[in-house]
Amino acid sequence: MARYRSNLPAEVTSFVGRRQELREVKRLLTTTRLLTLTGSGGAGKTKLALRAAAEMSRGFPDGACLVLLDSVRDPLLVTQAVFGALGVHDLSSGLSLSTLTDYLADKRLLLVLDNCEHLLDACAVLASTLIAACPDLCVLATSRQALGVAGEVRMVVPPMSLPTEGEETSVQGLLGYDAVWLLSERATAVVPGFTVDAANAGQVLTLCRKLDGIPLALELAAVRLGSFSLEQLNHGLASELSILGTANRGAEARQQTLEATIGWSYGLLDEQERLLWARLSVFAGGFEEDAATEVCSDARIPAGRIVGLLGALVDKSILKRQLTGTGPPRYWLLETMRRYGLDRLREIGEATVVQQRHFDWIRIIGAAIGAWDSRQIELFNRMHRERDNLWAVLDRPWPVRRRAASAHLPGRADSGRLGGSRPVAVRSGHHGDVRERLRRLCRTG
Repeated sequence: MARYRSNLPAEVTSFVGRRQELREVKRLLTTTRLLTLTGSGGAGKTKLALRAAAEMSRGFPDGACLVLLDSVRDPLLVTQAVFGALGVHDLSSGLSLSTLTDYLADKRLLLVLDNCEHLLDACAVLASTLIAACPDLCVLATSRQALGVAGEVRMVVPPMSLPTEGEETSVQGLLGYDAVWLLSERATAVVPGFTVDAANAGQVLTLCRKLDGIPLALELAAVRLGSFSLEQLNHGLASELSILGTANRGAEARQQTLEATIGWSYGLLDEQERLLWARLSVFAGGFEEDAATEVCSDARIPAGRIVGLLGALVDKSILKRQLTGTGPPRYWLLETMRRYGLDRLREIGEATVVQQRHFDWIRIIGAAIGAWDSRQIELFNRMHRERDNLWAVLDRPWPVRRRAASAHLPGRADSGRLGGSRPVAVRSGHHGDVRERLRRLCRTG
């Protein structure tokens, strides 16, 4: 039988950055037979998988086969999609999974299953069956959620690298970060002569941060630089994601705008997961489980469901989670995902009531700090972690006055005590900015 020839597409645009991630994918593919690349929409999972497959295909005598699942809607057609990618259409025994297993049993092939998230169960059955029956077959899958089968190794594809907040770097140093490099590379194709220099470095970095270093978002933004300045893009992104418009008109519809890409993820969730995503969007800079329960639970999302739903949103690449080892896990939404959630919250008419709960929650912490007790240092540390939420509450324009229910919280007299005879750790250091904002919070009525 003739050896199979790879069907991997030629790269249309240059492969930028991702050196560390590429090395890790290739390393993992030498030690596991089922690797799933997960990450949020537009994170670059497909591009990374294709580059890795192209570089490793020589190690597979039967080549590498890409199976595009974007347009497959019926789970029963997943096996046929694999046969089609292999170029096999006329087997007399039919196009069943058992036939596919027999066909691939003696092949040394790298099978790339691209975009599995909407066909998760079917892809899980396919992958687990094939790796069990075909000893020389490797499967590389991309999905916003792991397949969840035995033997699977999951690798999360993060956003592209960016300087941390407050980090000082030169213009040349900025180009050492993948997100800035990608934006610059793609912008050059749209605006000949575009360079990152001292005059625009600040705006470039702001744009990359607003877009969370998401490759698809950066590529869309680069296209818009043909019509908008960096300043205009940054200003427009403050209010809507749709300013990024359309990139490659030949791309899958859900990949043509960032909104459509995020909307694809939103549509795959169940009703409670969508509702929780929208409600969590009131948090800025992250939150912990108790805060999510306080602000987001009600009759539609009972408090007992919050932890499980948070885990589900992490698994589906909507939420990010950081395990500290010393305290409760902290969760956050990428800014692009948060902005999308806020739009949905407004659509369902819950923005005001959930923002009010958010305000009440942060103010209760402030009240506990104002009422001095042995836990004040701990509470100050908590408020320091929640400083972005505190700033968001104070900066938010409110159409109505705060509820009278908040009247029992500390007023000016209480807030003045915050800077009084307290331990030095509370009166100085990194707590200073928090203290000033707590005074403002206590004066808000």
